[in-house]
Amino acid sequence: MLTAENPSHWTENRTYRAWVLLLFALVATFGFVDRIIVQVLVQPIKSELRVSDAKMGLLGGLTFAVLYALLSIPIARLAERKNRVAIISIGTALWSLATAVCGFASNFSQLLLARIGVGIGEAAGAPATGSVIADYFPRERRASAMAIYGLAVPLGALLGGSAGGFIALHWGWRAAFFVAGLPGLALALLQWLTVREPPRGQNDPGLNTASTPPFSAVLRRFRERPSLVHIVSGAAVSTVAGYGLSYFMAAYLTRRYGLNYAQAGLLTGLISSLPAALSIIAGGFLTDWAGRRGAHWYALIPALGTALCAPLYIAAFRADTWMAASVLLAVTAMCQYAYIPAAAAITQNMMEPRMRASAAAVNGLIYTLIGQGLGPLIVGALSDHFTRRAFVGDFGWACGADAAVVSVACGQAAANGLQTALTLCALLYIWSAAHLALGARTLGRDLARQH
Repeated sequence: MLTAENPSHWTENRTYRAWVLLLFALVATFGFVDRIIVQVLVQPIKSELRVSDAKMGLLGGLTFAVLYALLSIPIARLAERKNRVAIISIGTALWSLATAVCGFASNFSQLLLARIGVGIGEAAGAPATGSVIADYFPRERRASAMAIYGLAVPLGALLGGSAGGFIALHWGWRAAFFVAGLPGLALALLQWLTVREPPRGQNDPGLNTASTPPFSAVLRRFRERPSLVHIVSGAAVSTVAGYGLSYFMAAYLTRRYGLNYAQAGLLTGLISSLPAALSIIAGGFLTDWAGRRGAHWYALIPALGTALCAPLYIAAFRADTWMAASVLLAVTAMCQYAYIPAAAAITQNMMEPRMRASAAAVNGLIYTLIGQGLGPLIVGALSDHFTRRAFVGDFGWACGADAAVVSVACGQAAANGLQTALTLCALLYIWSAAHLALGARTLGRDLARQH
């Protein structure tokens, strides 16, 4: 019988654990839809509100990231002491509601404020979820569990890309925000009613579960483990590249190959779904399998994947047809995401049970503030810069918000400028691979340390 009075009964029940992991993955899927839906809508929002690529990068990146950064660690510290499932459920409801509110925005400032609300909700839920998963699964299965949870990224990309673009084409971009936000409210209620708070540290005998270490102890764990610093750094650089590239991908396909919003959104979703899912699953299960033979494989397998991303992305951006570009982008996605479950599992395995939400928050802060915050903004600013250079004449006067007619030359310059920006962003994967490879050197020793 699964009761709160007998927690070990339901935490050891394989069917119930599978349900919890599935529900968390569903919540994270719609969370990722809500986080990235704006990237599918870059072109229609930009056309209606007449804003630059840099401002669109700000909308999808730094606006979300700043509030996430400010709140994630305080909420994670609360999750070390209080009921994590309640915190996750409240956060889910908040970001779902904020996404729906985006559909009511009548100008750029209002849209900016609504996106801030999405960041607040995400800050409440994400760190505690990793901590709960770690208490449901033993350390030798955590990368696999994190891989299943990580399927939210490709599934969210597929839903957000295909549905978001289709809805925007037929009913407008505001309707896309409504549809993206509402399912999360139902999932928040389902979490609240069906997910039980697991005993902390039940899969980690010998570790401290009675008291909550100070936040300084969490930071010290990071500082004293060189492999963890390198792995988190490599993951952060990959996140910068990934968010920067994916945020403008649908806009690039529209500008470069003339696809409409629905076609570009669907294509982006398909490219980012099955290939990315295979990458995440392979990254989790393959690193758990290889890690039994040597801990260094937890870092080397992701390093190999990210190293291949740079040349594959550059080849995709040089393709003459959207079909050739799509094939290359799909192959890239199969290499791109292997680091996600491995980095998450390594962080959880190096922390005491009451450090894990805080450690996940630190990682989330880094990935969100640096990756999602700077990635789209950097690509947007580079795109504006190279677009102006690609245009013969004064681009701002000829193609800006006050221009009576936007010419074919304006569109060609915008496509070329974004192409150059995306190509430069892809080079970041080489930097990421170097960090991950360096982390492999001392990973076994650092995982074996207890204090």
